[in-house]
Amino acid sequence: MRNFSDKWLAATQRCRFADDWPDWSGPRMPVVPWVVPPMFPAARRIFLEQGEIREYESGEPICPNIQVRHFIYVLSGLTGRVAATLEGQTGASMALSPPGRLATGNLNFNSGRPAIGRYLALTKTKCLVISHDSVRESIWKARPEYLRQCFTYSEIINLTDRMAFAVMGLLPAMDRLKSVLLAWALYYGTLSDDNGKLHVTMPAPCRNQNLADMISASSVTIDKLFADLKNNHGFRRKSDFISFEVDALQDLHTWMRRADGEDAKPQRPKWVADMLIAAQEERTMRPDELPEAHRRSL
Repeated sequence: MRNFSDKWLAATQRCRFADDWPDWSGPRMPVVPWVVPPMFPAARRIFLEQGEIREYESGEPICPNIQVRHFIYVLSGLTGRVAATLEGQTGASMALSPPGRLATGNLNFNSGRPAIGRYLALTKTKCLVISHDSVRESIWKARPEYLRQCFTYSEIINLTDRMAFAVMGLLPAMDRLKSVLLAWALYYGTLSDDNGKLHVTMPAPCRNQNLADMISASSVTIDKLFADLKNNHGFRRKSDFISFEVDALQDLHTWMRRADGEDAKPQRPKWVADMLIAAQEERTMRPDELPEAHRRSL
């Protein structure tokens, strides 16, 4: 599988929601499926100070076996994780870890139990690797507020996966595809007016074959779904970037809003455009960047 362009790699290097959190509940963003949320600055610093750099080619496993004993933090490129065995038996629902996120390590950090899955580089990828033991030592020496952030971050990752499971179990293929596009648009979408309609432009989340694996659809179905989006919502592809009408995501956004419940915090706005506008206004950071306070000391 060929690598994405330098322009695509540069676009995914800018990470939203990676700054200090406004409160203990995490970044000011709703839970979205498929994409691991960005790591918070205090934990990011541990990786930047102690992590060992490793590079992977597209398609290369980033873990030698199923027994995961390390955290792997993505600096550039894209990784995926999918339920599978080493013998090649695979399931659906692959999730994505672009830069600024964990590729693996969170599932069994405390228990040390096997985490059934395969972890792959989907492009040429650079990561920071640090053992569970080293992270434990760093975390237990950290301030109490950072321990609380670790628990919150772990919960948000679990809720991201929970949302993906709900989408897979309850929604048809088109909505499953839209759920991937909505999550990616939250992190990387840029909005613009196109003939009186609001469009979102963003780097493609992954190759079509990866999308098929993610939402449990055939390659033929993926092509048909994109043809439908082209005919009804102005979907266009230019090199490694895509664009389409924001309204294409409204019905899926409404479903997620109902699924959250009326008393959800944070509450998703009524209109998906408002959510994406707010996301676009967020400060962006590189995966190797820290806010000033964290550059000084923990």
